[in-house]
Amino acid sequence: MDKQKTLICGDVNGNFNALFSRVETIIKKSGTFDVLLCVGNFFGDDNSQLTPYKLRTKIVPVTTYIFGPSKPDHVPLYCEEGSEIVPNVIYMGRRGIFTTSADVKIAYLTGLSRRELGKEIPMCTFEPSDCSTVRDACFRGQSEYRGVDVLITTLWPAGIQQDESQKIDLEQDKLSNLLSWLAIHIKPRYHFVPSDKYYERQPYRNLSEHQDYRECTSRFIALGPVGNKMKEKWIYACSLQPITKMRVTDLLQGTTDETPCPYDPELLKQNQPGKAVKFCGNGQFFFNMDTPEEDQGRRKRKGGDNQERKRIDIDPDSCWFCLSSPSVEKHLVISVGTNCYLALAKGPLSPYHVLILPIAHYQAITKVSDEIVDEINKFKAALKKFANDLNMLVVFFERNYKTSHMQIQCVPVPKSCESEILEVFQDEAGINSIQIEVLPHFADIRQVSLPGAPYFHAELPSGEQLYARTKQHFPLHFGRDVLSSPPILNCEDKADWRQCQLSREEEDQFVKEFREKFRPYDFTAEEDSDSD
Repeated sequence: MDKQKTLICGDVNGNFNALFSRVETIIKKSGTFDVLLCVGNFFGDDNSQLTPYKLRTKIVPVTTYIFGPSKPDHVPLYCEEGSEIVPNVIYMGRRGIFTTSADVKIAYLTGLSRRELGKEIPMCTFEPSDCSTVRDACFRGQSEYRGVDVLITTLWPAGIQQDESQKIDLEQDKLSNLLSWLAIHIKPRYHFVPSDKYYERQPYRNLSEHQDYRECTSRFIALGPVGNKMKEKWIYACSLQPITKMRVTDLLQGTTDETPCPYDPELLKQNQPGKAVKFCGNGQFFFNMDTPEEDQGRRKRKGGDNQERKRIDIDPDSCWFCLSSPSVEKHLVISVGTNCYLALAKGPLSPYHVLILPIAHYQAITKVSDEIVDEINKFKAALKKFANDLNMLVVFFERNYKTSHMQIQCVPVPKSCESEILEVFQDEAGINSIQIEVLPHFADIRQVSLPGAPYFHAELPSGEQLYARTKQHFPLHFGRDVLSSPPILNCEDKADWRQCQLSREEEDQFVKEFREKFRPYDFTAEEDSDSD
């Protein structure tokens, strides 16, 4: 069986002469190699050594693949994905999977983690959704998944440093829980990262979702910088037989020095990444809000640079949704509680599409009191019971972007589409370049987003929650676009509420019918009778 002769190197940092002369020496000694993978920073402060290769006075001796930047200064030096930096040096982008001519599968997710770093560096950071995209690309078209041949990342997966055989001094910002999730799911035979020092861990046995099923082992290798003065190993050679062509007995064969998987087994149970939370002593969770990104956001808001902040404050008397306002369309009101009320949506996706709104003027759920949240949850619970008896489930979503009064959209959907809802949300987010995160079932949006910060938030029937920071040009009908799509409600003509408005008579009829059907579930009716 033919194997792919592969070279892998660490950070090049502009030391192109040292890299390619060493490769030429290896080729003279060991014969031709098929591929060179540069797993760290390809460019450096001085890149003048690349000029002869651009002018073709020097030739890159082997097909070389480089990956996305992790330093903003290097971004302008890269070309379009799939193009050549110089002849025989191909830029593959920041994330993805590609299959070589020898059928070796190489997955990669490079750069820094925006969420764990606490700030965004354009073109140099990745999101939890990028991890999902790489995982899904690895799984696509495989009825029985074995793993991938190679995984390349810039950061180390958290947990890999727990090695009893050798001590590793590693800074916390070099570790990523998101990459632990990715590694435990895609099961790479080799995982390479750049480093200041060479490190090769004992192979570990991957975990399986099935207790009696044996998985392949993974080798984790960190390579030093090219031509480093400390003489740390910076180039690695191996012959790779594609995982798809290996006999199962060879793939699962054990070694005398293998260790258990170093990652948290709970990660394997999480279908989506980005659920990392910290726990305090009382068993509650919190998200760390004291990040540079949020500090920067506070400064922007103080300085008046935040566009969302610049909008004109709405007078409650002119608000369409304040119940005391003359502008409110009271004929749409279905039920009124102590702090909140239920109303038919304008241009509803279905006769059961309603809104939960605070009676007083609040912009978003991140600004309301615990008492209001408690009543919102009462309405949600009642609507879930109501929908269940109709053989339906409810999707809740809120868009705190270009809105003045909090509105939680409540849209019943068929139970048959439950398994597709998350995927459709993620597909629509990808189409619109929206970075969407999956939050834990018990997450509280008030602990995730700062008061006043724009966001999109959805609660799915599965209990999973979706969260996105809304930026300029965020699609105002994003939630409706998803739910009106063919896999869910199949009413794409209703994505824009203005295109499906009802007449006053139709609205009156919808409200009357909903109120009658909802009465057995309406807790506000019980409260009214108690007060009588």
